[in-house]
Amino acid sequence: MRKLSIIFFGLLFFTNYAGAEEMKILAEIEIITGSEKAEGIVYDNNAGKSFLEILPITIKMSDYNNTEKIGKVGNKINVKGEPASFDPDKSDIAYYQPFGNLCFFYRDFGLSYGLYSIGKVTKGIEIFASKKNDFEITIKRK
Repeated sequence: MRKLSIIFFGLLFFTNYAGAEEMKILAEIEIITGSEKAEGIVYDNNAGKSFLEILPITIKMSDYNNTEKIGKVGNKINVKGEPASFDPDKSDIAYYQPFGNLCFFYRDFGLSYGLYSIGKVTKGIEIFASKKNDFEITIKRK
């Protein structure tokens, strides 16, 4: 019975985590702060589609754990049908549902429940890493 439980939870974990790397691109975006500009892509998933619906948006970003920049977007992102966890790498864009945060990872991070993949910064992630204080970004479709 114990082996069966381990197998079941392993499959549950894999089902929730699998597939993030296979996402198709839905749109390209620009991320602007002051005179600096980064570029990114948004994945063709429910979270990505929902994210595009709130663009353009300007949000205040803060550093979190010397790993990511986060900004509040509230509960405007629909994650229905998405895997319940995500293991972000450097340059990933994600939504952390428990706090309503949009996240830009400038360092690798570990698996997090409640974190949903939205897209990836394709050019300019170093802009996020270089910011030491809070700053505003504007995100719009390219």
